[in-house]
Amino acid sequence: MNCLCDVQMTSLFSYDVFIKIVSNIPISLCEFNFATNLLVYLGFPFDVSFVPGTRKEAASFQLTIHINPTRTEVLVIALEPGSTTFAPSP
Repeated sequence: MNCLCDVQMTSLFSYDVFIKIVSNIPISLCEFNFATNLLVYLGFPFDVSFVPGTRKEAASFQLTIHINPTRTEVLVIALEPGSTTFAPSP
């Protein structure tokens, strides 16, 4: 099972949209929808939270992908230019 998850994760992060996300490149709402649709298609459970843009912070989503019971990937996705964070799993 773990091996299958690793293969799916490798496949998931080979898509251009996830390459942009990991590289902290702002994406459009359409690209974000594609990323979540891909997670549903591949069967990865995930959580999403939204932070609207302010003068201090760019509008962004936090996407938490649950790989298995002990591993998650947390991605902060910018929807406009500004600083973002990629927090890899321990």
